[in-house]
Amino acid sequence: MNVAELRAQLEEDLAWRLDELRHLRNRLLGDEIESEWSVSSMRAILVMQYAHLEGFTRNAFALYVSAINSRKMTAGQLKPQLLAAALGVEFDALRKNKGEHDDEDEEEGKLTRRARNHVSFLQRLQELTAGHLEISSDTAISMEMNMGRDVLRRCLYMLAIPIDEVSRAQYSSIEFVKNARNDVAHGSRKERISSGMFKSHAIKCEQFMKDLTRIITSAMSRQLFLAESDATAPK
Repeated sequence: MNVAELRAQLEEDLAWRLDELRHLRNRLLGDEIESEWSVSSMRAILVMQYAHLEGFTRNAFALYVSAINSRKMTAGQLKPQLLAAALGVEFDALRKNKGEHDDEDEEEGKLTRRARNHVSFLQRLQELTAGHLEISSDTAISMEMNMGRDVLRRCLYMLAIPIDEVSRAQYSSIEFVKNARNDVAHGSRKERISSGMFKSHAIKCEQFMKDLTRIITSAMSRQLFLAESDATAPK
């Protein structure tokens, strides 16, 4: 996948999401005076806003990983963060001290299991460094928690994209929409949101999705995934 193909897929995914959000706002708020916008309508839109924020971010990062994988590079050619992403399952096994065959040998002690996991980790590392590296998008862009500031920063870091390419204002808006969505889901957000605050965060979140398209396209164009030696080597 080249840069133009990556950009086209990102823009296609973004377009239908923004169109759906605009359609929902027009249906729920279009005929009402701004000062009289209903709480339930704004809550419904915020929930949908969060769904598209997470969905677009997840898909955008997955496309970036797919584009990197399509280049069939070795571990030595890539930034260490991407090698770490490829070893996500093995890192979890080390952290939990749980091996592949634990259920088959219940008498094996904790220390022996840890030793086996260490060896398995090194075997897997040898496999990855011997040939083309296949990055796991599930590991690199894991969103086991709701997408907020910390989850987004983690994903950017694991993909070797500078975290400061997303502005502080956008991080704050993403955090607001995430918390609002959780409050609605848990039944705790029933108070009125000011129309000014609602509009401000909606604009910033939509701008974030547009900016993420640019950030990912730029990262692929600048080949930010390459190890320093490969990035600076003469082409």
